[in-house]
Amino acid sequence: MSVRVLMGVSGGGLAASLRTQVDELTDVEIVGVETSSADVVTAASQDHLLDVVLVHQDIDGLSAMDLIRELAMRHPHLAMIVIAEDASAEIYRSAMEAGARGVVSGEPTQAELQSRIGSAAEWSRTMRRHFDPASTGVMPTRMGTIVALCGAKGGTGTTTLAVQAALAAVADKKQVCIVDMDLQKGDVPSYLDITHRRSIVDLVATASELDGVILGEALYVHRDGPHVLMAPAEGEQAEDVPARAARQILSGLRGRYDVVIVDCGAYMTEAGAVAIELADTVLVTATPDLPCLRAVQRLSKMWERLQVRKGDDLSVVLVRADRKNEVQPDFARKILGLPMLKTTVPACFRSVEEAANTGTPKSVESGDYRKAISGVVREIGIVSGDGGGGRRGRGDRGVAITEFVVLIPFLGLLLLLVWQAILVGLTSMYSSHAAGEGARAVAVLGYDTPQARAEVERRAVARVSDQWGDKDHFHLSVTDGYVKVTVDTPAVLPGMHSPWGISTRSKIVYEGGEDMP
Repeated sequence: MSVRVLMGVSGGGLAASLRTQVDELTDVEIVGVETSSADVVTAASQDHLLDVVLVHQDIDGLSAMDLIRELAMRHPHLAMIVIAEDASAEIYRSAMEAGARGVVSGEPTQAELQSRIGSAAEWSRTMRRHFDPASTGVMPTRMGTIVALCGAKGGTGTTTLAVQAALAAVADKKQVCIVDMDLQKGDVPSYLDITHRRSIVDLVATASELDGVILGEALYVHRDGPHVLMAPAEGEQAEDVPARAARQILSGLRGRYDVVIVDCGAYMTEAGAVAIELADTVLVTATPDLPCLRAVQRLSKMWERLQVRKGDDLSVVLVRADRKNEVQPDFARKILGLPMLKTTVPACFRSVEEAANTGTPKSVESGDYRKAISGVVREIGIVSGDGGGGRRGRGDRGVAITEFVVLIPFLGLLLLLVWQAILVGLTSMYSSHAAGEGARAVAVLGYDTPQARAEVERRAVARVSDQWGDKDHFHLSVTDGYVKVTVDTPAVLPGMHSPWGISTRSKIVYEGGEDMP
């Protein structure tokens, strides 16, 4: 089986030269050549049978050593080799500390490449067999999901959505951490009504040595379940959180939580850019108006220029959606030309405002809003298909089913009452038709002989349905110039009649306009 190699090299000439050399090696297959660190991470995640990654020292995006650390954390079985212009002892030491399996010079010999790639591939396959006997490449290590939320503009509800998504994940039995990466103006504590003296700044000095004790001192455990890493209280301290420390902190949290939700705000810092790059899913909140949609496009293009995130690797979520808006979701999707969630978040200002002012996000009463949050978290994959987002959990759904079962007899009774009312109406109609027909028959045939009475009754009965016209429930009489017909009303149950009947009188008018004497 050929050794599968992924190359991460920025320079076009250097990439072509190295590819030519690697192609000449025996039993080595190049599966791709990527030009940025973000592309390397994506490609490595998509190919579970990858053996070796060649990373050039000057790759765009992350530094080579940071990229190797990220790959080593995501794929501990994967072997990385650094390509350095000057393979000095310092470079070798840094590469080994980052987790690389070897270093080669910028112009390696065929023998050197064959040896390094061969030994690295053997180590990678041994590790893969150790962790997975079936050699599927799927590692049973715990790696949480990072979801980064960013606002196209200020005031698009990014923090509200982040907090609600975290609560939905907690309701789905996930271990969740909220990271307030809006370092200058972050205010997650206000939305959760918490006070804590620690923040992300306190982790910067020990970012490379994070453990459970250090994180436990910095994180706040909220009563509703999520753990919270706050932004600094003073906005000027945002500069004290470098990109390297942010990467180490987020990577450490990823290994300890099922879901890490990062609120990046609307202003991009180096730490926020790292969160956007590391995130498995990036959500950009936008309101349904053209200025905000144009801001989303500018933000996406900026990320692409900085090689932080590709435009097709993010998702836009439309907030404050309403049928009365001039810009509807389908139109917004055409304007953006970017991936957009099918779920939109409705404009529930009063309900959300009250929850934000009181610091009780679970008190949002709007069913449409809770349903929208549930749809968002399911669509981005941080909760299972039948849970999260709403106030109704699995137990509540069971109660709802029970309540519906209890209501079935009452619904049946209501249907019976409606049907009985229809029978009463039909009985009244038939009684009127029979009386009219009887009056006409009496005017023509008279009613003074048994034969005439029988014919009159026969004609009257012919105007009603069989169920209403049997002799036990149909009564006709002639008195004072009127024909009176009484029909008993059938009951709902087949073959039964109610104890009361409906009577109708019709006046007998003889030919020539004379009434019966």
